[in-house]
Amino acid sequence: MAIRVTQSSMYNTMVGQMQKNLSAYMESNEQGSTQKKINRPSDDPAGTYRVLMTRDDISDTKQYQSNCDTAEGWLKLADDVLGTQLSTTMTKLKSLMEQAATGTTADQRTLIASEAKEIFGQILNLSNTQFNDKSIFAGQRYDQNAFEQSLGLTSWDTNWNNDISKGNYTIEGASNTSMMVQFTSTGNLDDTAPPLTYRWSKDGGTTWNTATMDPASAPRTLVADGVTITMKQNMAVTAADTSLGAGAKNGTLVYIRPTAVYQGDDNDPPPEMTVMGGPSGLKTSASGAFGNNVLVRIDAVPSVDLSTTGTPFAYSYSLDSGSTWVTATAQTAGGGKVRLPVPGGYMDMDASSAGSTVIDKGTQVLIHPARANLNLEIMKGTYIAANNVGKDIFGGYYDGKPAIDGNANLFEIAGDFISYCENNNQEGCQKSLAAIEVAQQNILSQVARIGGLENRVSMAKDVLSFQKVDQEERLSYTEDIDLTDLMAKLTRQQLTYQTVLQSSSMIMQMSLAKYL
Repeated sequence: MAIRVTQSSMYNTMVGQMQKNLSAYMESNEQGSTQKKINRPSDDPAGTYRVLMTRDDISDTKQYQSNCDTAEGWLKLADDVLGTQLSTTMTKLKSLMEQAATGTTADQRTLIASEAKEIFGQILNLSNTQFNDKSIFAGQRYDQNAFEQSLGLTSWDTNWNNDISKGNYTIEGASNTSMMVQFTSTGNLDDTAPPLTYRWSKDGGTTWNTATMDPASAPRTLVADGVTITMKQNMAVTAADTSLGAGAKNGTLVYIRPTAVYQGDDNDPPPEMTVMGGPSGLKTSASGAFGNNVLVRIDAVPSVDLSTTGTPFAYSYSLDSGSTWVTATAQTAGGGKVRLPVPGGYMDMDASSAGSTVIDKGTQVLIHPARANLNLEIMKGTYIAANNVGKDIFGGYYDGKPAIDGNANLFEIAGDFISYCENNNQEGCQKSLAAIEVAQQNILSQVARIGGLENRVSMAKDVLSFQKVDQEERLSYTEDIDLTDLMAKLTRQQLTYQTVLQSSSMIMQMSLAKYL
């Protein structure tokens, strides 16, 4: 059966065909203009998803590369400071120690001390090296100097030196030269002892100043030229034999000499504990390897009594400052103590000496681990510490005591050596010479550690470089247009559109009137 074709339907069909061909033609034209196959999500929904994901991957890779560049800058500078500059400085200091440890005169040791002070200042400057205005040896407290010059003590009395090495004293004041302090009476530093006499010298014992300390009014405190030393516990002192002359190392002898105090933070356990609530005198501690802060909350209703034994109770912990909580159950052990497992380790609560062993619901304890490392993510899930903890490298004092035990404490070795030279102590200079060998080994181990980190960063940069090329190729394959194919397509579409226009024009000119 024949179908009647009206002028209206014929016109609409031809216009629709022209619009369809023109639309395809304009789409190809847009692709040629943008050089992209996908210009809007509707062009290819699945392809759009792949493009967005690949762009995110490329963005992450660029950030990893930026982190690698930052870490490389920090580490290369630290490597140069420790491996080259500090090594050269320590070699000079060791040469001075070799001179002072031999048959050198007092005047010559005084001159050596002057040069050693300059080297001490150079070491202090190196320890405060900055990268982009950030101290590279201060942990995460990089907005300030890692070290500040101060005063420390060294004693020729074994018992005193043991307590000094534990930080059992405080010292206030300043001095531009080391001092020697000797007790001239025997007794004890406590508030019941009779007044004790001592003398101090700033010129190696050539001249002395005498003084008296009164344990009753100022227990365990002595003053020398404006420098105040207070021992934190009772100490026995022995009178020196003053007839032996300058430089005599007898009785209780103490050197006041330069040192450096570490201002940064550390990675040392245990973590800091902050208690919010609970009975007065509640003691808390934590042990383990904590990567983040852990907030612990007691959920027992209405409270839990730690003096009982075998009572289960609920508690929760949070790793995101209380936004989300994980519930757990523990059991009391009696005696006012309990141990709670948390991610990374344990938290202990001790209320045995508190006024009450009852812990109310809602009591919270924040476990804050020491985190000195400035960790940069150099690949997905791979972090590297770009900074350093200066106290573990240079030593000095930290928290009121020597930061490094033994002979690896560079600042202490240099400070002791200055005092030994200024006070003409040849035996002390020999001790310093032996000690600096250990300090050099510590610095070499730190250089090796930093070198290993540099190698990791270098390898990560190579991997990221190849990874970025692969990601860009995948993005180009999904998103970019093939110009050769596009030109062929445009030619076909142009020809098709022209054909539609020409055929439509011919059809529209046809009329029955022409055949009448």
